[in-house]
Amino acid sequence: MGVGPVIELRGIVKTYQIGSIPVTALAGIDLQVFPGEMAAIMGPSGSGKSTLMNLLGCLDRPTAGEFVLAGRRVARLGDDQLAEVRNRMIGFVFQNYNLLPRLTALQNVELPLVYRGGSGRRRRAAAVEALERVGLQGRLHHRPSQLSGGQQQRVAVARALAGRPQVLLADEPTGNLDTRSGTEVMALLQELNAGGMTVVLVTHDPRIAEHCTRVVRVLDGRIVGDEPVADRRMAAAGRAAVEGEGA
Repeated sequence: MGVGPVIELRGIVKTYQIGSIPVTALAGIDLQVFPGEMAAIMGPSGSGKSTLMNLLGCLDRPTAGEFVLAGRRVARLGDDQLAEVRNRMIGFVFQNYNLLPRLTALQNVELPLVYRGGSGRRRRAAAVEALERVGLQGRLHHRPSQLSGGQQQRVAVARALAGRPQVLLADEPTGNLDTRSGTEVMALLQELNAGGMTVVLVTHDPRIAEHCTRVVRVLDGRIVGDEPVADRRMAAAGRAAVEGEGA
């Protein structure tokens, strides 16, 4: 018997009310993402890809349709239940890092774990382990202003990993980075994916999408393309170069 999808969307519709006018952002989305995939969601501005990412991250609910995340039906959960799902099952990486400037890298990674409870020692150990996993063991006590853009994004990835999520969602993770730093972050995401992490990212850049195993194209609230990446771009060399300089 095969492994089932970690994400399954069936007939997802999302409609917003703007004044008296209903606006449909998603118009019947069917999508499956299986454990260990690295999928890119692409589409022009206004295509619905950001709305889709918000639904995948349990930041919003669909107007209609079914959403099953790791076997759990989440489309109709209440706010508190959705918050619990986000905290325990999903890791987020944002374009703008969303780090608190007065906190160190270690404190930024540790902060979301406070909502899970447990001892401070256990939270600290999990945060250290996550930062080591992204190659920042030498930057634990640096504040964001003391880190490069690529390093700040790696802190954001560590923060997402510290809670041991089943799915990592990345919204334009290289959007604010130069080419070199973007390569560094994509190498990290590929490394995590090679280790079994399921990754779904939104990007407008075809070169970034080529680092994934699959590209899902969205237009006017519908999926208009879904195909594997035939010649996957690997970023490991760029990651090795960056880590060599930071040693």
